[in-house]
Amino acid sequence: MGERSGVLEQARLRRWRAVLTTALSIAAFAYLWLQAAVMSGSALPAAGAALGAVLTESHFGLAWSVGFFGALVAALSCYFGRRGFPLFVIGMLAYAAGKAAFSHAADSGDFSLREAIHVVHLVATGLWAGSVIVAAILLYRLSREAGSSPGPKAAFCSALSHLATLALVVVLLTGFYNAMQDTAHASAPLFGTAWGRLLAAKLACVALATALGGWNRMVVLPDLHARAERRDPAYPAAQRRFDSLLAVEALAMLAILVLAAVLGHTSPTGG
Repeated sequence: MGERSGVLEQARLRRWRAVLTTALSIAAFAYLWLQAAVMSGSALPAAGAALGAVLTESHFGLAWSVGFFGALVAALSCYFGRRGFPLFVIGMLAYAAGKAAFSHAADSGDFSLREAIHVVHLVATGLWAGSVIVAAILLYRLSREAGSSPGPKAAFCSALSHLATLALVVVLLTGFYNAMQDTAHASAPLFGTAWGRLLAAKLACVALATALGGWNRMVVLPDLHARAERRDPAYPAAQRRFDSLLAVEALAMLAILVLAAVLGHTSPTGG
């Protein structure tokens, strides 16, 4: 992709990281306001009066504070350039810990094994979905630039495949554990509840994303590398196949994230 192009892309990604983490902080505050309205039974415009009580007198408030602090740290880290990346990682881990602390995993108590595994699940999901979505956008941009070298692009696709595969393995293992814990005390058939049907839809999207990623890794990627090594004129067609499958996989990822968010606010017991 060229050294100069790589530097420009890194700078662009840092700017997007700053924008998105700032948006995350704003969304987290909006979520606090909504929860304050729900918990106090007040109208949305009047929920501000309940914010203090929610933050200081509820478990949700404490967990939210941890997550919000993490989001702010992640946003501020973007202003330190490359040196801020460790701070970004710490911030996102804190955000994930806060999210886990007011999820179904918190039913077993704070600092429990179940909560820790859910933090790992959230981080792995972020790596899996994030790497695919960002790479799909990046490869689309690169496909519109003339003169890009096939070797670095093929190497990038290979690194993406390794990262996504590792993250997927962790997602599946921790997700299976979470599902077993959530359904352990269910009093209704799994597909007899809204939670069960949402879970089935999420698993269907996971299966689709896994199949697309597996085909790219096992079939398209080896062909991509072979054509890049011998400077085959047909290389662009192979790259387009990889990019197209990755784009569909990214859409499946977005559906997975939406369904996961809804699942987090749906009771596994149907109550």
